[in-house]
Formats: sequence, structure tokens, C-alpha cells
Amino acid sequence: MRVLVLLMLLVSSAQAKLDIQHWTTPEGAKVFFTETKGLPMLDIQLNFDAASSRDGDQFGLASLTSTLFGTATKYHNEEQIINAFESVGAQFSNSSLKDMSIVSLRTLTRQPILKKSLDTFTEVITQPSFEQLYLTREKRQTLRAIEAAKQSPASVASLAFDKAVFSDHPYAHAKIGTEESINQISIKDIRRHYQQFYVAKNLTIALVGDISKVKAKQIARQISHGLNVGQKAKINSIVLPLEQPQTIHIEFPSKQTHLLIGQAGINRSHPDYYPLYLGNHIFGGSGLTSVISDEIREKKGLAYSAYSYFSKMQSNGMFMMRLQTKNTQTDEAKNIAIQTLKNFRNNEISIQKLQDGKDNIIGGFALETASNANILTYLSIIGFYDLPLDYLSGFTDKIKDISAKDIQKAYERLINMDRLIVLSVGRKY
Repeated sequence: MRVLVLLMLLVSSAQAKLDIQHWTTPEGAKVFFTETKGLPMLDIQLNFDAASSRDGDQFGLASLTSTLFGTATKYHNEEQIINAFESVGAQFSNSSLKDMSIVSLRTLTRQPILKKSLDTFTEVITQPSFEQLYLTREKRQTLRAIEAAKQSPASVASLAFDKAVFSDHPYAHAKIGTEESINQISIKDIRRHYQQFYVAKNLTIALVGDISKVKAKQIARQISHGLNVGQKAKINSIVLPLEQPQTIHIEFPSKQTHLLIGQAGINRSHPDYYPLYLGNHIFGGSGLTSVISDEIREKKGLAYSAYSYFSKMQSNGMFMMRLQTKNTQTDEAKNIAIQTLKNFRNNEISIQKLQDGKDNIIGGFALETASNANILTYLSIIGFYDLPLDYLSGFTDKIKDISAKDIQKAYERLINMDRLIVLSVGRKY
């Protein structure tokens, strides 16, 4: 136990001393850097505001564009690019979400290795050659994924809930698109999307590793300089709350029903962010010890798991409770879940639950920032969502100061029990 306590103190001390450096390249890219000693590694994450919320009416365009990075450049084909990364042990990855498209590199910092991996990485990002051969392949794989999603009640439920919460907002559609939209996307569309959104002013660069700030500036400039300056994408509109409740059932030939209950949520700058964060951890975000899990699983045995979360994005995300239960128990599970939320919203939690929640978050937060990969994620979030530089160092202090009344009032202000979305996917009884 003493060893564990000492480890926690050491990690907490390291986190407290985390030094986040921030600057902007001459081309307009935002850069966030933390130097870490010990391992000769460097992690880089590029976050472009180029994800599915920028699809317009061409659903899946951002996702397809992202998948084509690393397939070809003006100078090398896919096999040569893969070999270039593998020859120095570098790891290249890319993905696209609703808010951000992400391109990442992990490499050793020894100079010959670092140079080759960075040169390849920069070429992939700044000199892509979008070719029909690879687009045809990626479209084929995407269409298979779309078809597979139709056979999954969990996927059907998630997409339907997004549509219900976000309505006509750019967050509403599936990021991989639809069969119709994918079939209509051309190489010309891919190139236009790249030219508009993969620009320096639309980029946040996060770097974590065993390099100096001088070297970090050189790397950031190398990446930024290869891109067009461009313009920052306009901020998407705020997700509006529902004016009426919605009860949606989708018939599906499954033995269990997926039940989703919720509404529009918050973004990371919401004034009630911290009490809602702590409140959700206690209510449905802490696994088997959460309030909703206790009511649904432990007391009633209606589901193997029941949880809740806030998706926090650039515009307001969503609040959702989610569980899976037998078709015949759907109404009972739904009623208990809604009543549990109502009770949590309308009443202050016990002092013990409050303290347990705080201890759990604070105790785990230091470990969450102990690895380069986790620090990189936090730097990316801070940069992309324009959070204060002391977001990490002040996080636990803000959690410590929250009262049970703060949580109850925050839930009271946000959660409208008369305008919930209740969505079920399964066989109706």
C-alpha cells in the first residue's frame, strides 16, 4: 500500500509540473507542446477541423478523404510509404470523427530515424495524390461497413439517436455516410475537401516527447509550411434543445432491445461543465458502482450494464443513458431509468456518494496523464477546443470544490424531463 501511495504521489507531482508550451506558426497553425524525458520517443497529432460536420450534403466525404492519407503522394505509392514508416519503426495512423480529422505519428527521436519519419509524414499530409484506384477500394470497404451497420441493432440505435438529437445539424448523419452519398463522391470532391479544410489555419498540432522546444518549433513549422495557409472553418451552429419529447421504436429481429434515453447536451466551455462531469460520473459513468447501474442491474437485474455519458463536442453534444435488456422487460427498464434520472435531477446526492465520486476521479486523473499518449490527447483537446492552458492543472481543484447542490442544480438547469428522447431498437411486446 505504501508503494502504491508513493507512486500516486510521484505521478501527481509529475502531472502538476506538466509544462505546456503554446505558439502559432507563421502560417497560422496552433501548436501545443510538452517535453517529456526518459523515453526517446515523439508523438505528434494533427487535428484538422475537417471531419464529418464539414461534409455538407456529401455524407461520408470527410471520412473518405481521411482514409486516403498514406495511400499515395506525388512521389511515392502506398507500398513505398508503408515501407518508409516501417523501416524506422514509426507508427502512422489516421481517423475522422464528427468534429476533427486526426493524423498521428509516433517515432523514435534519434536524428536519422526522426528525420526520415518526419519527412515521410510531412509528405503524406502536404503532398497527397488522391487516386481513383484507392478511392474505389475505400468506397467499397465503406459500403460494406454501412451494410454491416444495418445488421447491428446497436449501430441502428446510435444512428437513429443522433438523428433525433441533432435533427438537421451537421452532427446528425453517420460519419461514414450512406450508400447513396458514398456512390456519388468523386476524386474531384475529395481534392476540393482537402484543399478547403486541410490548411494551416484550420490545424492544431500537438507534440509530446523527448525533444527541445527549438526542435518542436522546427517540426511544427516543417508541417505547417507544407500546407496552404487557407482559412479557419466557420464554427457550426449550436445544437438546439428539443421543443417536444420523442418516443421512437425501431422494430428489429433481436432477442434484446437497445434502449437509449437522453437529449442535447453541452460543450466543453459550458458553465456547468464540471458539476455535470462529476454528476455523470456518479450517476452513470463509473461502471458498476454508478447510480443507474445499481438501480437497473443490481436491484432489478434488467441489464448486464447500464451507463450514461455526455458527448462533448465543438457545438453542444448529447446526454445519453444506454442499456440493453430483454424485449419483454423494455417498458420496465425504461420506466426505472427515467425515474432514476428524475430522482437524481431533483434531489441532492448523499455526502458519501459525492466524496466517493470525487476520490475516484481525482485518484484516476493523475494516472490518465502519466503517459505520452494520454498527454497528447489532452493537448489536442485543449488546442482544438480552445480550452485554457491550465485546464489540466486546474481540473482536480475544480472537481474538489463542487457540492452536491451544485450537481443537482446543474442537472436541473440542463435536463428537461418533459422533452426526453426515448428510443428503442428490438422486438416490441
